[in-house]
Amino acid sequence: MLALTTLTIRLLGETYTLARGGAVVGLVGSLLIATVLIASAWAIGHAVGTPGSVFQSIGRSKGLWLTAMLVLVAGGDAVTIVVVFYYLLRVRAQLNVAARTRSPLRS
Repeated sequence: MLALTTLTIRLLGETYTLARGGAVVGLVGSLLIATVLIASAWAIGHAVGTPGSVFQSIGRSKGLWLTAMLVLVAGGDAVTIVVVFYYLLRVRAQLNVAARTRSPLRS
């Protein structure tokens, strides 16, 4: 007998059911959670390791980004996915370019 699994998501304080089913739904939910947690850890680690001056050079606040990501991850809201992936795809790229232009060329 397969255990029934319900895949839900919390978005802005409301809970929505995405799917009901057996082992496949449980696996998909587990993979989604693992992906968000790994991406969040990567984004937070990158932000922690990047100097505040590099954030300032692109007009961003290191403290604001760290606070937003930490609060959203701790709260478990689906908005975490949007914020973390925006950081990884847009802000991180800008920070990396700014850091390269600020540091001396390596041989």
